[in-house]
Amino acid sequence: MKRTTRRSFLASTKKIALCSFLAAQSAVARRASSCAEAHPADISGIRFHELSAEPLVSSSYPTHSGFDTALRSQLVVITASGLERVDWDLRTEKNCWLVRLPEMAFVDGARWDYQVGMDWQNKPGGWEYENCPIRNLKARWIDVDGKMQLAPGTEQEVPALGRMAATVRADAIGVHYTLTLTNHSEKLWKNVFFWICLGHYQSPITGYRPYFRVGESWRPGQEMPSGSQPCHTYYPAPGMVEAYRSSPDKRFHAADTQLSFPGVVCWNRTLKGPLLVGHCSKDAMALGSNQSWPCTDLQLWFGNLAPGEEKSRTGHVFVARCDLKTFAQHADTILERLD
Repeated sequence: MKRTTRRSFLASTKKIALCSFLAAQSAVARRASSCAEAHPADISGIRFHELSAEPLVSSSYPTHSGFDTALRSQLVVITASGLERVDWDLRTEKNCWLVRLPEMAFVDGARWDYQVGMDWQNKPGGWEYENCPIRNLKARWIDVDGKMQLAPGTEQEVPALGRMAATVRADAIGVHYTLTLTNHSEKLWKNVFFWICLGHYQSPITGYRPYFRVGESWRPGQEMPSGSQPCHTYYPAPGMVEAYRSSPDKRFHAADTQLSFPGVVCWNRTLKGPLLVGHCSKDAMALGSNQSWPCTDLQLWFGNLAPGEEKSRTGHVFVARCDLKTFAQHADTILERLD
């Protein structure tokens, strides 16, 4: 009897333990499935690095002292945990990317120059600013001890002609920004676009090999047609040749080499393996890079705005652990997922 009772007890104990193990495994699987659905870590088998974004004025992340100017309210710092060092660079600053939202505004064929005054607020889901004035600040910027500053009296002498707003959020597949522009003047604004700069200055290894898609092929920026400044050239986004021709800043234009993908990507082999950084937008009018900085930029197209009219446009920044060949096979699918 004692032997039988002991066998029954052991069998019962093993059964309970097995049931508990299976239940725990099931719970883990459900949680993993839920997290995967809420925070996708890959698209088409390509692993994307989760990013963080915060405005420079509210960031404790170390950046180069050269960014501490009157333009700092434009800047959003993008970081990736685990990618603070990806090469043998001796710079003291950690790796990051800085996107300007926006850097400049262009209206009616005129450059309204650098825009400032963004009052960033931390809101659920990301950062945003509202009700930022947009002015024609051409010829109002001066150099003070090597740093850009607005000339005294600018706010009193130059009226606000409209208002800007922006949101920026980060998730498991990138950083996503939206810019909104409202025309508060009594005139029709034509051929309006914002210049959006993504600076790789603090992660140069991720910015020195830009690629653009022309037709079915991805071509290195070094082999693309160039304008009067070979290291700094922009090309029309898909279907945007006529808009591209309306831009007043011809210094950076080349022949009308129309792109077939609305983004510029850079990839390189690093201490962390292959890394590909992309900057793209279906609302882009032109895309390009500046290899002397380096940066990868796009010109965000608003077109015409009537008095009182408001429009919003969106762009994306992402970091993928893959080479160009792998990305190229899935570029269009990735673009759809980003939007």
